[in-house]
Amino acid sequence: MPVSEVHHVAMTVSDVDRAADFYQQALGYRKTLRTDVGGPGIEVALRLPAGTTGRVQYMQGPSKIGQLELIEWSGEKRRTATAGHLELGTFLLSFEVPLDEMAGLHQRMLDLGAECLSEPHRTLLENYGYITAFAARDLDGNLLEFVSLPTREEILAYRASLVSD
Repeated sequence: MPVSEVHHVAMTVSDVDRAADFYQQALGYRKTLRTDVGGPGIEVALRLPAGTTGRVQYMQGPSKIGQLELIEWSGEKRRTATAGHLELGTFLLSFEVPLDEMAGLHQRMLDLGAECLSEPHRTLLENYGYITAFAARDLDGNLLEFVSLPTREEILAYRASLVSD
């Protein structure tokens, strides 16, 4: 039996209010459920140290699928995936963006203090076609990718051009 699409991704952040404002301004996501978590139930379910609490803010994009759950845990904040995100675990979050909005989003990310790793650039993916993308780190260093994908028709046309060459 297949499982449904990803419902949400939980990200640990250093300041839930700052992170929520960033994603609201950068991506246009809206704040939905706001709650505090903690206690024996969550400690057992997630194997958290006793006494761990957190402040949670859900962020919703244009659909109800693919929400971000931002969590500010109590206790010491630390980052381990700083060596180019080569450690096991989540590498990046990727967001699809219409091509005509890519430059504006890149500038908005810069204006909000995100570290953009490059300008939007066009890249050829083998047997797929051209994409336009850039990557940025949010205010906590989480790696984000923004990508404009070809339409199904563009993909099929690209593949057909490979056969005719």
